[in-house]
Amino acid sequence: MKIALGQILYTVIMVIVAFLGAVIVTKTLSKWLKLDEKSDKEEG
Repeated sequence: MKIALGQILYTVIMVIVAFLGAVIVTKTLSKWLKLDEKSDKEEG
């Protein structure tokens, strides 16, 4: 039985992209919340 490499790669890439997207959203929300609490003096 042959498994389509393209499908596997596509699935893996989609999972990685979704994971990275979730991480970026979490970090962005964290930054927004921190900036909301503090003033704009600190920027890293």
